[in-house]
Amino acid sequence: MKTYPSEYDQEYLDNSLLAEAFPDTKGLGDLYRQTYKYTECGPWLSAQIQYIKVMESDGYGGDMPNEQMVTEWVHSDDLYRLGTWAEMDANGVLVTALMVGSIVEGCDYGTDEYELEIKHLDEEHQEFAQRFYKTVEDVNAEAKVIWNDTHGCETCAIHWQEDGLKFDGADGATPVWKDCPECDGYGVCI
Repeated sequence: MKTYPSEYDQEYLDNSLLAEAFPDTKGLGDLYRQTYKYTECGPWLSAQIQYIKVMESDGYGGDMPNEQMVTEWVHSDDLYRLGTWAEMDANGVLVTALMVGSIVEGCDYGTDEYELEIKHLDEEHQEFAQRFYKTVEDVNAEAKVIWNDTHGCETCAIHWQEDGLKFDGADGATPVWKDCPECDGYGVCI
């Protein structure tokens, strides 16, 4: 009788954890699109992938080509080029981590970047989905703080000046006043 999970018998890892965690997506491109479209801050998504690449002989190690494990990051719209979960599996492409972050329009900086290691053998798909969506929520909350700290309108600036704070409202560094009648407490694009 085995005292370890059956997954450890598999020599070949695949992306089934992700396919099961995100059943309404066909692949990473769909996951990126849904995350971007249905999250207020429109976060970006990157994926770290691994695959075997056949390297041609360099003339020094003999005439035989060799195989080398390649790890690289693929970002946002480029995730579509990887295809579906099944196509990635067929091509030997394994997703080993996801990274989520967001820019904030009108700012020279964005949120922190949050990397999520994918524990193919040590995690259930529901657990990974929860970690992913929690990270997306954290990124959205961080982007909202940055926005609210920097995107107040002229009426917001007047309110803060009347409270004794000095903001001119023109440089994009005016905090949003949540009760502002002009921008309804949402701020403005700068």
